[in-house]
Amino acid sequence: LGSSQTPNKPLCFHPTTKGFQIQLDAACRTANRTGTFCDGIVFSNRPVQLDEKVVLQVLSTHSRWDGGLRVGFTSLNPSQMIPKDLPRFVCPPLVLQGQTWAHLLPTACVGQGTVVCFWVNRRGRVFFSINNEPCSLLFKGVPVEGPLWAVMDIYGQTKAVQLLEPSASTFITQTYMSSMEKCIICYAHMANTLLYPCGHTDCCYGCVQRMLATGAQCPICRQNIKDVVRISP
Repeated sequence: LGSSQTPNKPLCFHPTTKGFQIQLDAACRTANRTGTFCDGIVFSNRPVQLDEKVVLQVLSTHSRWDGGLRVGFTSLNPSQMIPKDLPRFVCPPLVLQGQTWAHLLPTACVGQGTVVCFWVNRRGRVFFSINNEPCSLLFKGVPVEGPLWAVMDIYGQTKAVQLLEPSASTFITQTYMSSMEKCIICYAHMANTLLYPCGHTDCCYGCVQRMLATGAQCPICRQNIKDVVRISP
């Protein structure tokens, strides 16, 4: 089971297991699809941790094609895959092979310069955020008992993407993170959670866990809490 702490090793694209049309830069941080609208599957170079943010920026697009970026996770180790056997698309061919879970991002994610963040939580729910906006649920049902690699399909209008460092970017900001404010329940710890679906960010993780055990309602709006995203250490 993965932890919610981000490892020191930077997240890059897997250097060898990738779609036929994908070219990577020397650092394996930028992936460019050189032709057609498909054959653009890429993977992370290592398993991601639960709640670890995968942050991408769309570098270039092509209006000739329809559709856009697909993202998700796989329990298949890319280092044990045969690149030439990869399907042309992640959805549905790779998903239907089993052990891979992915979904199309909204059309708004296709635009050049767009910054996309996605992650999987301890309940197997995949969330995403676009351009610093509050997060939304993309899909659920990812088994989290074993290692998971990020998978992305640079498809259709999306032509090139770059992996960004979450700690070096301004992506996770005050919009949905109150890391400098105290929890409104205990006033002892920093508020470091986002409650779903209401989006309030006023409580620490420990207090939220106790709330889930005794009623699971947001202390601000009294909506039922369906899930919790831990948004800071």
